[in-house]
Amino acid sequence: MKTSNALSFSGFVRTCMVAGLSLTAVLMSGFAAALPSDREQPIHITSNDADADNAKGIVIYRGDVVVTQGTTKMTGDVVTLIYSADRKLKQMIAKGNNKERAFYQEELEGDKGIVKAWGETIDYSMQTDTVELIKQARLIQNGDTFTGDRIEYNQLTEIINAQSDRNKPGGNRVQMIIQPDQTK
Repeated sequence: MKTSNALSFSGFVRTCMVAGLSLTAVLMSGFAAALPSDREQPIHITSNDADADNAKGIVIYRGDVVVTQGTTKMTGDVVTLIYSADRKLKQMIAKGNNKERAFYQEELEGDKGIVKAWGETIDYSMQTDTVELIKQARLIQNGDTFTGDRIEYNQLTEIINAQSDRNKPGGNRVQMIIQPDQTK
């Protein structure tokens, strides 16, 4: 929502920044295996444009959006932050464009490596600690690759659920490439 009252808008932006910093705790509390130091880092968001609608609790960032917190990263052409009535961040949605899908990455603790994920849309729910990859979905974890029309990744359990689009003629099936155990 664009407004001519700069003080009101800047107050909301400041509130969003504080809420964004609060997001640090919310985002990273679900990352049971993410780097502990990431939880203590501020969230940085860069974009070409930003619009905030205080009444609806929505902030939309447009144009080469990059969200980072420590080693955790989310990118998209458009990233939307959705807040609850009590101003707690409940959802982040990243959308790609015709040239590039949205991207998500988190570095895991110990020798668990890095999770990298792509999708036309990435929907991160703080309430369920899940990252949902929608259309042209791909997730790589520990060298294992999962592709499908839709992939859901639970950050607490590290469970991955991949689905194909069964209604699409000639649609791609779910594909998984599982690396052999290298500890033997």
